[in-house]
Amino acid sequence: MADVLNFKCPCCGAALSFNSDAGEMVCAYCDSHFTMEQVKAAQESEEAANGKSDMVWDTHDQEMVSDEDGKLEGYQCPSCGAQMVAGDNTAATECPYCGNPAIIPQSFSGMYKPDHVIPFKVNKEQAKEALKNFTKGKKLLPSSFLANNRIEDITGLYVPFWLYSCHASGSVFFEGVKSKRWSDANYDYVKKDHYFLDRSGSMDFEKIPVDAATRMDDAMMDSLEPYDMKAAVAYDAAYFSGYLADRYDVEEADARPRANERVINTFRNQMRSEVGDYEEVSEKSENIKLSNAKAEYAMLPVWMMTTKYQDKAYTFGINGQTGRMVGELPIDKSKYWKYVCLSALIALVIGSAIAFFAAGKVFNYKAEAAVAVISLLIGFIYGGALKGAMKNVAKQTTAKAYMKEGSYKRGRFNDRLLYSKTDKKERPRQNA
Repeated sequence: MADVLNFKCPCCGAALSFNSDAGEMVCAYCDSHFTMEQVKAAQESEEAANGKSDMVWDTHDQEMVSDEDGKLEGYQCPSCGAQMVAGDNTAATECPYCGNPAIIPQSFSGMYKPDHVIPFKVNKEQAKEALKNFTKGKKLLPSSFLANNRIEDITGLYVPFWLYSCHASGSVFFEGVKSKRWSDANYDYVKKDHYFLDRSGSMDFEKIPVDAATRMDDAMMDSLEPYDMKAAVAYDAAYFSGYLADRYDVEEADARPRANERVINTFRNQMRSEVGDYEEVSEKSENIKLSNAKAEYAMLPVWMMTTKYQDKAYTFGINGQTGRMVGELPIDKSKYWKYVCLSALIALVIGSAIAFFAAGKVFNYKAEAAVAVISLLIGFIYGGALKGAMKNVAKQTTAKAYMKEGSYKRGRFNDRLLYSKTDKKERPRQNA
């Protein structure tokens, strides 16, 4: 029986020993009892869940391009150091990252040739209109912001991205709990059945984008999604005519963890949706492997503008293919407090009137105090909602939009009872 002593308690992880009187395995720490079959099932489930995910991507060597007989020119921002390229007829006068009004030409030293380019579909006037529309209805926007910004200096920029495609397959392991409750004259009982849940499947992902420029805010680039990758074309220097293009400075291996995170989260969420009717569900581990995994390099179109307000820089991005606008607007603090107080005052007047008439037209101090607290809470909730409308930038953590339609295949579904445990609680005695 020496090997039996190495079994762990499924409840607390402490060592189990065989109790000859009970004829079961007993935990010396939490006093839980298990049959030998339950202990072995728990150990087998733990071993099955100990596999590790294997996230390996294939990247081909990038080809370099020259200035192509003068069609491309180099530029550098003397303020933030950004290095960009542009077509030979591009009037490059503003840095899209820091808003510096003068970027200087420099010798073209080459750049990596992208596998794909999505050409600009939204023109400059449409981009400017999208920026104006973004500010409409924003109650907390400083009155002087639109008057002082440099909306005419909006810049078209090809942003470097890594695109990840793969076939993902594997399993996610959960623990699920189903409960049963009953009572007798003296006790309330709760029996909890603990199950090992194995959910497996496979799915395909196509061209998950991860930006490859360190100066570009990741959350902003995520918020510009999705791009229609079917509109991508082969690289040609002519597409850079009239626009700037950034050179990637994030290696594929460094961008890969963000793609892995999105694949794993999407796979995990899909498996979680297949769990079914359990009162409690907790993930134990996952074992996900990639095949046909490749990373490609692409240039995607973005209109950008950076402007300063009260010594803080505000950057706005517009998807150059779809026109989607993202960014964060400055907040006028005096307007914020005005709307908080105004909404709280309105709520106070309405609430006080209701409390007064509900009490038979008698003033009740406790009721009025409660109304005042609720009114103040309403004021801050309204102010928070107005603040939330000033920003629409959020990092993407899943890749569901890039899961190939119809590719999901449901695999192994296994629900295995690990053990059951019943707790009882003495019922309060009623006085005779």
